[in-house]
Amino acid sequence: MSGNSEQDSSGSHARTLSEENVALRVAWEMRRRGWSQERMAQELTNAGCPTHQSAISKIVNPKPDGSRRMISVDEAIAMARVFGIPLEELPLPPEAAEGRDLHELSRTVTREGRKAKARHAQFLLAWARLRYRLSQPDSRTLYQEFLTQRRVGADQASEAIKVWRHKPSWHDATAAYSKLERTLQTLGTGRDMAPPTDDVRRRHSVVADLLHARELFASRIPGTPVRVVPDLLDHFAQTLIRADLLEAAMPLIDSYARGTPHPVDEVVADIDRRLREIIARAPQDRHDHLESLAARIGLRGEVHETRDQQARSAGELGVSVEDYRDAKDLGDMYRESGMG
Repeated sequence: MSGNSEQDSSGSHARTLSEENVALRVAWEMRRRGWSQERMAQELTNAGCPTHQSAISKIVNPKPDGSRRMISVDEAIAMARVFGIPLEELPLPPEAAEGRDLHELSRTVTREGRKAKARHAQFLLAWARLRYRLSQPDSRTLYQEFLTQRRVGADQASEAIKVWRHKPSWHDATAAYSKLERTLQTLGTGRDMAPPTDDVRRRHSVVADLLHARELFASRIPGTPVRVVPDLLDHFAQTLIRADLLEAAMPLIDSYARGTPHPVDEVVADIDRRLREIIARAPQDRHDHLESLAARIGLRGEVHETRDQQARSAGELGVSVEDYRDAKDLGDMYRESGMG
């Protein structure tokens, strides 16, 4: 009998600890989000578990004897849902939340870093257009006339144009983008529980960006309505920056931005020239070898191949099937710009 009493007491104690942990976790999650008791009750209600503010107060604020309002299964499920955590994590001791909080912070860093990188690419794209337009004497004259109409002095107008065309500032801005990208590659995606190790982190491949850009200019833009092309180019901004194609593509980019089609031949020819340069250089390691092979495959235009077709293509190029497939993967490498 006493054994059963001890077991019952132990089970009751465990349940009390679990409920205490849930209450402490709810209070902790509310604090980190800046939620009031009213907001918490509304979140639970929105999650399909109608709750009043007074219920939240009784959960997070213990009575004088230390007891708290019990939490139903439906409430616990709804709490886990609104906090975005597994249900089994809810009754763990409060310190267990610290690890998840740090992980969420790491995910926030990488997520916001990717957003910042995309915004920076749009900033560079707009600035590149401005620099291109202001490099033309007629455009500079029109801009100066516009500023004069706004009662801006001639010297001040000239200084404004000089600032936009200032090469060191432009180089600093592009270098900042490259540095942010390298930092994000080091941090990983933020989706895993730990950053990538050196043996799984892949080196950046300029060939992948050049091939994606080649597809954009040679295939997609010619078949896209003029009014849609600017949005398409915005989507590819990061690829154009990484591949250092802004200058070569700017006449086309600016023309389409103003609603006028522009030939793609010069841009495609520039990309092909750079791919041939990569093919011609002496490889220093396997990555260089695969980049060179990926460039050769890209210029052949082989996109979708069966395994048998890949084997034949590898034979035609005089390389192993393994190298051919690895090079194809490198050329198709997924980039954060949203392309695959």
